[in-house]
Amino acid sequence: MIDLKSGSQPGTRINLRHRPDGRSIAVRVLLDLSNTRHDTRYLHIKGFGEHWGDEVKSRLAAMEAAYSTRMGAALRHAAHYLGAQKADKKLLLILTDGQPSDVDSPDERLLIEDARQSVKELHSQGIFPYCINLDARADAYVSDIFGRSYTVIDQIARLPERLPELFMALTR
Repeated sequence: MIDLKSGSQPGTRINLRHRPDGRSIAVRVLLDLSNTRHDTRYLHIKGFGEHWGDEVKSRLAAMEAAYSTRMGAALRHAAHYLGAQKADKKLLLILTDGQPSDVDSPDERLLIEDARQSVKELHSQGIFPYCINLDARADAYVSDIFGRSYTVIDQIARLPERLPELFMALTR
């Protein structure tokens, strides 16, 4: 390109390809808003076919956190929709501020194991789950669930800076 712009004849041994590789990526973002086992809510914010517009932005702005974190059930539900997409790569990006928990389950290890099993199921379906955890103490449990497919951002103010970097790395 430099040779062409300067008016020189480029070398003949250099080949350029300006065709996209045709790879498609489907990404579903799962935000932990914490709900209990008896009141698991799965809020639709933006679908694959929807444009980023005022209606989607208003749904995002209306989100409110409540109750507990039933991560395993939410992962399975998100996988149902993501699995239906025709894409070469399917990424489930999970943004959470804590470990799985529920007021109905005093055994926190049971909920961690359920989430870990969900992650295994996702992998077997060709879905790549990746967790962004905002809990400074996440290293104690997040690797049990996601293996090495996670990042801990212990200062929420750094999220806007780190999210694009992570997304680019994950969608390569």
